Amino acid sequence: MFEQDLYSNLATIPITIDSFTWHSAEQYYQASKFTDEEIITKIKECSNPFLCAAIGQTREFKLRDDWEEIKVSVMERAIRARFDQHPDLADILRRSKGTLYDHSAADDFWGIGANVTGKILMKIRDELQSTPD
Repeated sequence: MFEQDLYSNLATIPITIDSFTWHSAEQYYQASKFTDEEIITKIKECSNPFLCAAIGQTREFKLRDDWEEIKVSVMERAIRARFDQHPDLADILRRSKGTLYDHSAADDFWGIGANVTGKILMKIRDELQSTPD
């Protein structure tokens, strides 16, 4: 069904959160950084996850005050939605083995390094594996 890296937050895999369908976890994550409706709307209207990431890097708009405290839980919510809403992908994740990474994450926090995305993926995988079919 999906030819992209299903572990990448940049993969165009739609998720619905808060009554809006986001085309990727990245789009949801970037929009969640802000409280200003102007930039949130700009990100919602963006159709390319890489461009959404670039827009989200702007500091023309202030980040929400609690962003550093909530950013991991925001990303976990998006990744969980991906696997909750796409059972075929959840099955692939459940059957995976070893350390998981978002190889497209070009930083030491989400990607290889701290591997926070991978840790979220493995946490969800562990939960899927401990749940009977």
